[in-house]
Amino acid sequence: MVTAGSTLRSEPDYTFDFCGGQLAIDFTNTVGSRGDAPAEHLWTFGDLVAWAEARGVLPRAGAQRLRRDAAKSPAAAHAALAGALELREALYRVIEATAANRVPAPADLAIVNALVRETFSRMRLADVHHGLPSGRRARSVSRKGEHAPRLELTTEDAGTGSLADPILTPVVRAAVELLTSEEIARVRTCADESCAWLFLDTTRSRTRRWCDMKSCGNRSKVRRFRGGQ
Repeated sequence: MVTAGSTLRSEPDYTFDFCGGQLAIDFTNTVGSRGDAPAEHLWTFGDLVAWAEARGVLPRAGAQRLRRDAAKSPAAAHAALAGALELREALYRVIEATAANRVPAPADLAIVNALVRETFSRMRLADVHHGLPSGRRARSVSRKGEHAPRLELTTEDAGTGSLADPILTPVVRAAVELLTSEEIARVRTCADESCAWLFLDTTRSRTRRWCDMKSCGNRSKVRRFRGGQ
């Protein structure tokens, strides 16, 4: 039996869809048919890790390490998944409301802000060349001859967080960047009401209506055709 804390996938043949065009949005789109009969695609911790690996949030080695840690503590994996799903649902509502120029519900903001505080409290600037042999200077020069940045924003692992932190930290950062930038005005809700996925409209005309024309767009066309008969 596959349980929530399992490292196995609940739907081995399911391919995650990243038509949202933005990491935080793609995370919210791990529920199918949001506007009709929601179909959960993150039933297990293994599903969450598989999504993160497919989206490029985790490298293969990082995903394997998380699976090993989860296998040692199924209860912690179960709790981590529950926290991730709570964040996902609150994040969906906050992004959708903000994009529609509405004030997000305080309860949803509280859930997101709790992760924002936790995430950024562990952020540090670190030397990307740390660990080079003593006396050796790394050459960080761009193609234009300019020095490339030596520092990058990293996350300290205090060893007391959720198993899902390596996945949720990049998601939260992406959400903050989206919600505090002009790009939030480009976020749309799929015109197929049974879908209700979010996506970032990057078209010049800003007239994109569907998260995916091949699926939702075509399905809506079929509905209109049948309705006109």
